[in-house]
Amino acid sequence: MALVGKLETEIEVKSSAEKFSAHTEQKHILSPKLIMRIYMALRSMKVICTPQAQSSRNFNLDGKVHTVKGRIHVDEEKKSVTSVTVEGEILKNYKSVNVTIQVIPKGEGSLVKWIWEYEKVSLDIPDPKKFQDLAINVTKDVDAYATSA
Repeated sequence: MALVGKLETEIEVKSSAEKFSAHTEQKHILSPKLIMRIYMALRSMKVICTPQAQSSRNFNLDGKVHTVKGRIHVDEEKKSVTSVTVEGEILKNYKSVNVTIQVIPKGEGSLVKWIWEYEKVSLDIPDPKKFQDLAINVTKDVDAYATSA
């Protein structure tokens, strides 16, 4: 087991890359309907997605509220957002955590690709697979909302 790792997940969604991205960027305000759908996964959804911005997110994972602060890098051309974690409880177990989400056009829908790059503080720390499951659920909820809007 290595200290440095990378997890990747790809999820096919029905919404177009433009429509899906619009529902994950700051310029789009999430509706109460969507917030209610993902409330059990995310305690609050406060994500700032402007180039070189900082964000603070609180989320509920396994019944515990986690707070993460990160620097956000937006690449509009690649339709990707990368969060570099700079503060939060997660850094007790990981020296670094970078999360990238990219939305790639695919037919009438798109492919949402999540990439976690991390370094654990010790070998006995598990890979961050719980975050992978959370991202899959949130992606499906955003897609359901984007295709119904």
